[in-house]
Amino acid sequence: MTAKFVAVANVGELGDDQQKLVRIDGKAIVVCKSEGRFFAIENRCTHDNEQLHGGNIKKCTIVCPIHGARFSLKNGAPLGGPAFEPITTFPVRLS
Repeated sequence: MTAKFVAVANVGELGDDQQKLVRIDGKAIVVCKSEGRFFAIENRCTHDNEQLHGGNIKKCTIVCPIHGARFSLKNGAPLGGPAFEPITTFPVRLS
């Protein structure tokens, strides 16, 4: 299956550790930049289905602003409780 890419931001729009909330096909996606890399994740913490948008981003991780669960932006892996399930990540393409 070929990934569907949708233009959502300009490269210069986000600085390091900044984020932007976008909607693609009705799904809320957080597009962010950390350590010079761009990431896209579903705007949903796996702990309690709270939104991740607005959470602190640093060193390619995001912290849920509600309960403090940390996730890797690289692969969605949980890096500390209270979440134990990974978040959904999406491929990013720069053009």
